[in-house]
Amino acid sequence: MKNPFAVLQVTETATDEDIQKAYLRQVREHPPDRAPERFQEIRRAYEAIKTRRDRLQYQLFHSEPPDIVTLLAPWLESGGGRRPTEEQFRQVLRWSLGMK
Repeated sequence: MKNPFAVLQVTETATDEDIQKAYLRQVREHPPDRAPERFQEIRRAYEAIKTRRDRLQYQLFHSEPPDIVTLLAPWLESGGGRRPTEEQFRQVLRWSLGMK
C-alpha cells in the first residue's frame, strides 16, 4: 500500500477532522463511478489512518522504524551521559511518535 498520508495529501500530524476533509475532497475528485481503482486506493488510505489510534498503529507497524540514535538524540544532546531512565525513554518514544 502506498503511504496513506501521501494518498490523502495530509501530514502525519493531521487531525481526524483534517483527514476526513482530505478524504472527502479526494472522493469528490475521484468518485467510484469514474475512477474505481483510485477511489479504492483513497478508501484504503482513509481506513488506515482515519483515527488517532489508526494512525499510531500505522506508524508503528507500517512505517520504517526510527533509528535509535535519532530517537535518543534529544536526550544525548541534553548532556545525558548515563543510561536513560525508563521514563526518559518513554518520553523519547512519545516524542518520536508525535505524542507530546
